[in-house]
Amino acid sequence: MMEKAGPDTCVCASEEELVEAALIWKPGDPFPLLPGNSLTRFLSLDDGALPAVARTPRVGSVVSTGGEVGRACGRLLAVATERPHTHVPVGEVVRTVAERNGPVAVVALAGELEDAGDWPGARNPMAGVVSARTPASLVCLVYRTLVPQHRSSPGAFVVTNSFHSDDLSADAVEMDELDALYRTRHQLVTYHLHGRECSVGLPDGVICGRTDDGAGFLGLPSPPGTATAPGPLVPERPLPADSRIPSCLRGEGCFRADLEVGQRIPAADLHAVLVFSQSCGAVSAGVSPYPEAVGIGGGFLEGTAVAVIGGMGSHNAEPGAERLLDRGLRAGLPLGEVVAEMNSGRDGERGGLAVFGLAGDPGLVLPYTGDPPEAAEAATAASALERLHHLHDSVLPGCERLAWLEVDLDEEPLRAARTRVRALADEPDRPGLGEDVSVLEDEIAVVQQELVARTAAMIQRDGADFLGDASPAFQRMSRRDAPCTSCGTDRGQHLVLRHAVEHRLTVQTLQCRRCGDVWWSTEEGEPTLSIGGRVDTDADRAAPGTLTRPVTNTGDRTVRGAVGMAFRAFYDPPVLPVWHSEAVTIPPGGSHTFTASLTPPAPGARPDVHSGFVIALLDGVYLMSPVILRLS
Repeated sequence: MMEKAGPDTCVCASEEELVEAALIWKPGDPFPLLPGNSLTRFLSLDDGALPAVARTPRVGSVVSTGGEVGRACGRLLAVATERPHTHVPVGEVVRTVAERNGPVAVVALAGELEDAGDWPGARNPMAGVVSARTPASLVCLVYRTLVPQHRSSPGAFVVTNSFHSDDLSADAVEMDELDALYRTRHQLVTYHLHGRECSVGLPDGVICGRTDDGAGFLGLPSPPGTATAPGPLVPERPLPADSRIPSCLRGEGCFRADLEVGQRIPAADLHAVLVFSQSCGAVSAGVSPYPEAVGIGGGFLEGTAVAVIGGMGSHNAEPGAERLLDRGLRAGLPLGEVVAEMNSGRDGERGGLAVFGLAGDPGLVLPYTGDPPEAAEAATAASALERLHHLHDSVLPGCERLAWLEVDLDEEPLRAARTRVRALADEPDRPGLGEDVSVLEDEIAVVQQELVARTAAMIQRDGADFLGDASPAFQRMSRRDAPCTSCGTDRGQHLVLRHAVEHRLTVQTLQCRRCGDVWWSTEEGEPTLSIGGRVDTDADRAAPGTLTRPVTNTGDRTVRGAVGMAFRAFYDPPVLPVWHSEAVTIPPGGSHTFTASLTPPAPGARPDVHSGFVIALLDGVYLMSPVILRLS
C-alpha cells in the first residue's frame, strides 16, 4: 500500500510496489519512493512536502543494470529527463557505455556493479554512475537528482587539513567546524583531505563511508555524540577473496585507533548537493578494492548529495582542480562534461596524475552561483605559474649558459634561484604565490645586474671578445645577407652559430664589411632584443658629451636586467671613460635609451680611435655591441 508523502510523492510499502509504480510513472504523477534513512535525511531538510518532479530534458542516455529495482530506477530517470533507456546485464555495462556517444548515466544498486569488471565509464569520458546501497536509497538518489536544488543554499564549503596550502581560507580544518554541514545543504562541498576508499580524515577525526541502511552494523553519531562502537559487517553475499577488508568490518574497530567513537562521523550525515573529494578512491564503482558498503563516495550519496566527483584509485591531489570544477559549473556545463574537462589535460590545466570519476548523472546541469567569483585570483595564480616557467625555462638557463662565454659568472646565486623556483612550484595553489614570484623575479634581476657590472669591470680591465677562447667550439649553422643597422648599407651578414658541446647555446651576430661587428646576441630565433645605434661615436676631449644607445624589446613580455658600457683601460689610472651600468626594465614593444658619459676621468686620452662595448643582460639574453669612439 502506497502512502502519500505530499501531493507530489508517494512512499511504497515494498520493492515490488516501487517497481510496479516506476514502470507506469510519468511526469505529473506522484514520484514513488521507499522508506529508509536516505529519505529520512532528505525530509529532515525541512518540515514541508517534497517537491514535484518536472520534466527536464538532459543530454545523453540512461543505461540500467542488475535487478528489477535498477531497471525501475533507470526508467524513472530516463522518462523524467527525456532520454533513451536501455537495461543490460551487468557484464555488458562497460561495453554498452563505450558504444554510446555523449553522457551516459549508469543506474544500478552499488553492490551489483561489483560484477561489472571495470569502472562503467572506462571507455566513455562523460559517463557517470547513479548508484546507492539499497533500493530505498537508490530511488531516493534518483529523486534528488531530479530535484537537485531542493533546500540548497548558494555557495561552497571547503574542508581541508591544517597543513594544506588553503588552510587559512578553508571553512573547516577541525571536526567542530563541520557543524554547518549538519544544518545547511551547500551547492558544493569540497573535501581537500587525504583518505582511502572508506574514509577521509582530519587530525581530530574521520569522516566514515559506512552507513547503517539495511545492514544494522553501524552505530555512528547522527547527530554527533550518541555513537556506539560499530560491529562487523555481515555481507549479503561473500566478499571477493582479494577485497581489502578494513578492521572495522572485522569487529576490531576503526583503523584510526587514536580516535574515540564520537570522532567518527558518517559521510551520509553531512549535507551537500555536489561533493568534490580529493582523496583516494572517492569514486570507485566496479573497481573498488574495498567492500562497497564502506566506500566514502557511496557514503555521501546515502545522505543528501546528488553527485560525487572524486579521485579514482590512488589519487594525487590535483592542483587547480577546484578551479576547473568551479569554471565548469559556472559555465552551466553538464557534470559529465565538467569531469571530462578535468581529465582532458587540455591547455596544460592538469598538473598531476589524478583521474576523476563521477558518481552521479552526467547529464545534470547544476545551477551554481558559488562564492564570489575568484577570476582575478585564478588568473593571478595561472600568471604566477607561467612566470615561474619563464624563469625556469628561459631566464635561468640563459644566464647559466654564459659560463661557456667570456663572462664573469657566479653560478651560486643561479643555483639558489633554481631551488626557489622548485619550492614555489611545489605549492601552485598557495595564496600569495604571485607576490613570492615577484620577489624571486626581483632577485634574479639583481643577479643579472651584478653580472653586467662585473662583466663591464672585466672589460675595462682585460678587454673583451664575445666568444673568447670558446670560439673554435662554435659551428656556423646559417649565414644570410642582411642590411647593416649601423651604416644603413647592404654590406651586412647575419650569422647563427651553435656550440658544438652545449647545443642549447646559440649565438647570432650581425657583421658588416665596413663597420665590423655590429651586435652579438645569445637569443634564439628571430631577435626581439637589440642594442641599436651607430657603432661609430664622435667625442671631443674638450667637450666629450655622452653616448646614447637604444635598447629595444619587440617581444611580448617585459624583460628585466641591466645595460652597461666599458672601454679597455690600457693605463692606470684610466684615461678613457670608466665603466658604467644601470638596471633596466623594458615593457613589450618598448625601449630604453642607455646613456653614459664620455668624459675621461683623467687627462691623457689620445685623439685616436678607441674601442669599447655596450653590453646588456635581459631575461637571460646576453647582448654586446661594439663602440668605436672617434676621439678628437
